[in-house]
Amino acid sequence: MSDDNPSSSSWSMRGLKRWLQAAPETRDELIRLVQDSRQFLEPDTVDMLEGVLDLPATQVREIMTPRPQVVGIHESDSLDSILDVILDTTHSRYPVFDSQDDDAVIGILLAKDLIPLLVQMLRNTDTNGFRIKDFVRQPLYINETARSDTLLRSLQRTQVHMAVVIDEFGNMVGVVTMEDLLEEIVGDIVDEHDDFDEDSDVNNIVPHPTDANAWIVQASTLIEDCNEKLHTNFDDTDVDSMGGLVMQALGDVGDLHGEEVEIDNWRIKILDVDGRFIKELELIAPSVE
Repeated sequence: MSDDNPSSSSWSMRGLKRWLQAAPETRDELIRLVQDSRQFLEPDTVDMLEGVLDLPATQVREIMTPRPQVVGIHESDSLDSILDVILDTTHSRYPVFDSQDDDAVIGILLAKDLIPLLVQMLRNTDTNGFRIKDFVRQPLYINETARSDTLLRSLQRTQVHMAVVIDEFGNMVGVVTMEDLLEEIVGDIVDEHDDFDEDSDVNNIVPHPTDANAWIVQASTLIEDCNEKLHTNFDDTDVDSMGGLVMQALGDVGDLHGEEVEIDNWRIKILDVDGRFIKELELIAPSVE
């Protein structure tokens, strides 16, 4: 029967009303109710509702950009070098670090706040007195263990779109944005500046080009995503990403490049690093006897 049939639509509404008569008493019951609503609601709507309900159970550290991946600006940077960073990365906001301490954030720079300076440059007006401190905005700090719904309320209250994430000792461990929160609710948001292949979850785990028993995995891939894709059972109790899992297994190692570990009979090799930050891994499945 066609979905446009009035009687079919009327039946669905009556069924939905009867189904909603038993009000959920706990959050788990509400989540189950939403999951069961796929027979009445569009899949995208259900996914969005699930995302909203998951916010209280999601910690900030699960959605933040970790410190090694943060693109920032230093207080001592010249206007030309700052513009180079903005043109290269095309972000709208950047943490500004103290010139004496790479982990101390003095504020957040909005790229659009530099537009008046660009106008001055076009008019050949002197900009030698430029100081980045005159343009930064007060940073918002949030603990990495805070709930995502708490972060959302903080961002709304302060009317900012980026927060600096700190650990229990007050050290910066990353940044988190309003877009990160929205992606938890509606899924990946790819804008005109994003590299779709790079941002796509599908491309975080790709088959090895020559070994049918191996995969190339981005280190930032969530362990739960890897478990789902490759049917593994890696433990994500203490760490969230595959790179963190490998670092946990390796412990204190000087040169990370080329290091290998064995976890749950899977052999994992580090293919690419940036300093102490693991970027890419090779996962080799257990051999079948």
